[in-house]
Amino acid sequence: MSLPTPMPFKINISESLLSFISHRVSTARIPSGFDHLPGEEWAYGPPPSVMAHLKEYWTNTYDWRAVEARINGHLTMFTLPIKEGSDEIEMHFVHHRSEREGAIPLLFQHGWPGSFLEVDKIIDLLTTPSDPTAQAYHVVAPSIPGFTFSSAPKSPGFNLKNMASINNNLMHSLGYFKYMVQGGDWGSMIARVMVNDYPESCIAIHVNMLLASPPVWYKQPLSWLQFLTWATWTAGNENGMLGRAMWWMKKEGGYMEIQGTKPQTISYALADSPFGMLAWIRDKLEHLIDDDFTFDDETAITWAMLYIIPQNSAHAHIYTNFKGEKQSELHTYLLSKKIPSNVDFGVSIFPKEVSNVPRFWAEACLGKKIVFWKEHAKGGHFPAVERPEVLVEDVRAFTKAVEKGRMAELRSVGKLNRS
Repeated sequence: MSLPTPMPFKINISESLLSFISHRVSTARIPSGFDHLPGEEWAYGPPPSVMAHLKEYWTNTYDWRAVEARINGHLTMFTLPIKEGSDEIEMHFVHHRSEREGAIPLLFQHGWPGSFLEVDKIIDLLTTPSDPTAQAYHVVAPSIPGFTFSSAPKSPGFNLKNMASINNNLMHSLGYFKYMVQGGDWGSMIARVMVNDYPESCIAIHVNMLLASPPVWYKQPLSWLQFLTWATWTAGNENGMLGRAMWWMKKEGGYMEIQGTKPQTISYALADSPFGMLAWIRDKLEHLIDDDFTFDDETAITWAMLYIIPQNSAHAHIYTNFKGEKQSELHTYLLSKKIPSNVDFGVSIFPKEVSNVPRFWAEACLGKKIVFWKEHAKGGHFPAVERPEVLVEDVRAFTKAVEKGRMAELRSVGKLNRS
C-alpha cells in the first residue's frame, strides 16, 4: 500500500484573523489587582502591571508577520494525513534531515504550554553539529493533534495512546522504522507510551520530565522504605524534587483541574480573548523556568499566538488524561508500567522541573534499564529553550550509552529518506 506524500507547509495566517486578534488585544480590559507582599506579586496570576506592559508591546511593537517569516525561514515543515481510529489527523511536523554520515532518526515531542517551536534552538545543533565527530540526527518534531497546525481530534476518548500511535505511523511514513524519542511534559509521557506500545520501532527514549507511581510496600519493600525515608527528609524543601512537586500541585495546579474537567468551557474564553490566552500561558511560563532565564515579550506572545490560532479545545482537552476513566488508564498503563527491557532509557533532571523522581524510585518502578541519568544544577521545564546546548549534550551522551546493536539499526534506518 502506497503511503501519502508529506506536503510542504508554510505558516500564513489570514489577515482577517490577525485583524481580529489585534482588535481584541488593543481593546482588552485589564482588571485591577491586589497589593501583594514583595516576592508574591504573581500569587494570584500575572500582575496587572505585567499584562499592561504586554498589551502595549503587543499593540504597538509586536510583528507577527516578521515572526511568521522567521519561523518559515528556519524550520522546514510539512503536513501529512494520518488515520487514527475514527479520526483522520492532518499532522503538522518539522522535519530536518542531516547530511552527516551515520545520522539517526530522532522524534522530538513538545508538551503544554509549549509547541513544535521548542525545537527551534536545538535543531541545528542536532542535525549539523560543529564538531564533525559528534553524533548527528534526522529530527522530526510533530505538533500534538489539535496543537498549532495539526488538526484536532473529534472523539472525546482520544488519548495518549492515540497520540503515540500517530507519532509511530508518522515516523514509519517518513521511512524511519526504528527511531529514538526525546520529550518533556506531555512529550515525555507520549514517549513512554510509544516505547511500551511500539518497542520494536521506538527503541530508545530520553526524557526531561519523569512521572511514576511510588514504590509499593509488598512489591518493592526496600525501595518503599527508602521512599518513606527520602520523602520524610525532603518534603519540606521547596527546592527539592518532592517539595517542588507538592508546591506546584498546591499552588499552581488549578489549570489542570479546569482543563482536565471542562476543557470546552475554558476554551470559549481563551479562543475569544487572545489577551486572556496570553495571560493563561504567561502565568505558567513564569513558574516553570530557572531564576537566570526570562521569556522576552516577543517569545511569550508568539507562544500564546500558537494556541490562539487553532481555535479548538485540544490544548485543554489533553488534560482529561488526568481525569475520570482516562486517569485510571494513565496510572495503570503508564505510571506503573515498566519500560521494556529491550529499550534503552535516559533521563535528564533539571531542578526547576515540577515533576521528577529520584533514580532509586525510577529504577524500582520503571525498570533498571536506565542507561543514562544526569542531574543538573540549573534549568527548568523547557531545557530546549533555556539550555539548548546542555540538552543536546545529554541527548548525545544518552545516544553513546544506547546498546551498540540498536545503534547500528538506528544508523541503518537513518539512511532512508521520504521527504
